[in-house]
Amino acid sequence: MFGWFVGIVISAIIMSSGALSQQSFQQLESVSQFEQALAAVDAIKHRKHLQCVIAIANRALCRCLSRKLPVNIYFRSYASIANQEKDGLEYGQLSAADKTIVDQCVSDSR
Repeated sequence: MFGWFVGIVISAIIMSSGALSQQSFQQLESVSQFEQALAAVDAIKHRKHLQCVIAIANRALCRCLSRKLPVNIYFRSYASIANQEKDGLEYGQLSAADKTIVDQCVSDSR
């Protein structure tokens, strides 16, 4: 009788440790995917910064824009955005918060 009890306890421990190791592996995999996504965003921002510098030749402004504006803003829009063409399509499509960022970046880079 005691042998059965020990067998059941050992089986339960083995099954629960397998479940824990599977959960730990999934968490590790999730963290790894998150880190890869962050690295991809950083690479996009770096590429946008370089493309912006080539387009408008203002390193400080480009650093600010590429760091603070959302990743989904296309770098070719930076020239129009940087000139703050109020009637320009790119600047006009920015949210109020993004316009504030652009205005601040432009004034800081002067």
